[in-house]
Amino acid sequence: MKTRFFLLFLLFVSLSGCRDMETKKVSSESILAEELKEIDMKEVDEYPSMEGCDSLATRTSRKRCFERELSTNFQKFLATKILVFSDPIRDTIWLDLSITATGEAEINAIKIPDSLERQIPQMQQWLRQSLDSLPEIYPAIKRGIPVRTAFKMPVVIRVE
Repeated sequence: MKTRFFLLFLLFVSLSGCRDMETKKVSSESILAEELKEIDMKEVDEYPSMEGCDSLATRTSRKRCFERELSTNFQKFLATKILVFSDPIRDTIWLDLSITATGEAEINAIKIPDSLERQIPQMQQWLRQSLDSLPEIYPAIKRGIPVRTAFKMPVVIRVE
């Protein structure tokens, strides 16, 4: 009798214990929503890069190198243009640039001061042409995936 009572008790405990061990099903939509909350869409894991910049140790040094290479490219291209001015010029052009997920550079907008645009009407065209001479660009990376990035870049025009 005691054995029967003991076996019945074990059966009851094991059956009721299984109910507590059931796993709750979580939908893939709720997992996705939770993950998207954690992702900062305004920041990338790796900034766009060029050959020579990608081997640098820190993320900030790679970013600075990339910006410096872009700036140098614009300067070299504009230096090939021969212009004559009667007065010195010191102005800043702002470029809204994008680097696509495939590593293509695009100029989305160019903000040129009116005084500079009157003196150098071809400036927009030259800036767009200068992108053709860029070395290969490696796109920004977010969670292991190449992504499009956009940023503003100053181009300082100084003629003495």
